[in-house]
Amino acid sequence: MSLGNKITGKLNNLENFIESSSIYLLPAKVLGWIVLFLALIISNFIAIGKWPISAIFERLNKKELSLGDTISISSEDELKKIIYEHETVLVDFWAQWCGPCMLMDNTIKNVAHEYAGKAAVVKVDVSLNSTLSKLYAVRGLPTVIVFQNGNEVMRKSGSLTKSQLIGLIEQK
Repeated sequence: MSLGNKITGKLNNLENFIESSSIYLLPAKVLGWIVLFLALIISNFIAIGKWPISAIFERLNKKELSLGDTISISSEDELKKIIYEHETVLVDFWAQWCGPCMLMDNTIKNVAHEYAGKAAVVKVDVSLNSTLSKLYAVRGLPTVIVFQNGNEVMRKSGSLTKSQLIGLIEQK
């Protein structure tokens, strides 16, 4: 299990505790929201610092796609083609400057490798493809949309764990 997946899981558990606990635990709830807020700020600062380095690295290390790789797309036509060619497609709308997106990055890649041949995993960088994010009404990052047989069947925003992503793909 990757570090990002572990952190995301812990933060999701904290958020579930905050939402489901009674009013009598108000001090714990407030402390929980402060921890979540600080985690978001820290992850965004790390992502912003990493952004230029990863952009340069990505440009220098272009490689051919193989089975199980995530597919980075840059146009609506590319996305529609993939959606209609594959029975199940998971589309990750993300940005390099987004901390929660960076936490999910390795998890998305692991899911792509695990579901090679069963589902296509597509990444859309909204910084470079604002038209696609508007077309699919993406309002928060990261947002994951699952398509089955050409139709959108599920959409989730926020950082997700590997088990949550697998649950989205396997949901019929």
